Amino acid sequence: MITTMEMQPTITKIPTPKIVLWVAMVSMIMIFAGLTSGYIVRQAEGNWMSFEVPLAFYFSTGLLIASSITMFWAQKAVKRDQLQSIKIALILTLGLGLAFVFSQFLGYNQLVNEGVYFTGGNIAGSFFYVITGLHIAHLAGGILALIFTSGKSIMEKYNSSNLLGIQLCAMYWHFLDFLWLYLFVFLVAIR
Repeated sequence: MITTMEMQPTITKIPTPKIVLWVAMVSMIMIFAGLTSGYIVRQAEGNWMSFEVPLAFYFSTGLLIASSITMFWAQKAVKRDQLQSIKIALILTLGLGLAFVFSQFLGYNQLVNEGVYFTGGNIAGSFFYVITGLHIAHLAGGILALIFTSGKSIMEKYNSSNLLGIQLCAMYWHFLDFLWLYLFVFLVAIR
């Protein structure tokens, strides 16, 4: 005989931090959707300076893609209880994230050398700096999360039964990577 308890489906509870992170990511999508829409509308009005996206931004895109790969490695390692691999993968991801930021600033330097400024020039430059700079600001949060998560992994706080911290960090990091790919393709294609 089957009791009513056996017939009820099991409901998996989503951890509150994941819900909060999803809400934050949706709000970030809305911010960047507004900025890229504003870019298109303002560009259509005319008096828009066209300039090439500096090579440093192409290089930084490769760094961010590589950082997603190392973050996937960390996610797989924690599920397999490979504690040393978790540490290495997270530290590599952190290093690649910092290299991304450095290469972005090299790109800004190239823009300034070409006469593309944040203020005092054409609005096209301002939009470029705001969109890419705002992404770096959000990436700073990801870097802080990586520092914290890397520290906990060094103390061996993560394993296959305690992986929420790595899951949250990875969700945000992959989100930032996909967001950058969208922004990069947008800025290269819509000039």
